[in-house]
Formats: sequence, structure tokens, C-alpha cells
Amino acid sequence: MNRVWMVSAAIVVVVGCAGKTAAPHIWELKQAGARLESSRAGITTSEKDQLAKQPLGQNTYQLIGVADFVDAQTSASIGDRAKILTPSRVNATGMLVSGHKVAVKGLLIDASPPRINLTSVVDLGSCPSHD
Repeated sequence: MNRVWMVSAAIVVVVGCAGKTAAPHIWELKQAGARLESSRAGITTSEKDQLAKQPLGQNTYQLIGVADFVDAQTSASIGDRAKILTPSRVNATGMLVSGHKVAVKGLLIDASPPRINLTSVVDLGSCPSHD
């Protein structure tokens, strides 16, 4: 008898401060605020306006699947992308910027540490500095 396992993964949206890690393919979302479930993978203009008003928080997530959202140079340093894509063919939005407040959407991986596999990122400007 064959069994089909259905796995339910929530698409979530979270606002926080983006930061690089030692591994170019993994970033962190620090000072992340409340996590909300979403019915779609992208972030609309009206959602962006609402998310920009969301307060930061105390949560931290690892961000994976970042290659399409960092700058082209960082994207090329992930895996074998530089070997298979010329610089003009790198598809990277540049929306994931270290030190910036960002809104991210993606699939929540409830693990330790919790991770979000990105489907969308919008840059909301600089994060406040902590002195």
C-alpha cells in the first residue's frame, strides 16, 4: 500500500533586521517582530506600506533561499551560480540588505533555530542602531 504524506508548511510574513552570516547562502533576521500567516507568497504594495509600520521585536530567524534576493555579486558566490550564470544572467533583486529593516515572506521551517525559506523580500530602509 502506497501512502501519500501531506506536509503542511505555513507561509509567514515577518519584519526584522537583515544580517549576513559567515555562510553567504544563510542570512539572519534579527529583532524580528510578530510572525503572521499569509495566503500568498508575494508582498503587494499595500502590504509593504502596512509592514513598514510594524514594530521590530525580539525574535531571530535564519533566512534560506536568499540567492534571488541579495545583490548580484553575493548571489554569484552562492553554490555554483558563478559557474553557470554570467553576471548579466544573475536574477537577484538586491532587496535583502544587511543592516536594513526588511519584510520577508516564505515557508516557515519550525526547527531550532527557526528558518524561513524565502519567497519574497522588500527593503523597508535602515534598521535603528543599538549603541
